[in-house]
Amino acid sequence: MNKPKSDSVANTEGWKTINWRKAEKYVFKLQKRIYAASRRGDVKRLRKLQKTLMRSWSNRKLAVRLRSQYCGHHMETSLNLQLM
Repeated sequence: MNKPKSDSVANTEGWKTINWRKAEKYVFKLQKRIYAASRRGDVKRLRKLQKTLMRSWSNRKLAVRLRSQYCGHHMETSLNLQLM
């Protein structure tokens, strides 16, 4: 995956080059491993995987993408309700 070095305007183009499918697949597989460790009762593995997920570059970028996609929709909805 292409990881930009900073959040400058020049690097906003990097946002379009991120392989979102690969990021989603990585996060999903990690979530599956967390679930499996939870079912087994392997607390040590569970905590380690959760820590890995929280520090994951892919997970953070997906969270930002989801928030930015749905934030605009909720803002429009709340503005429409206020105008009525």
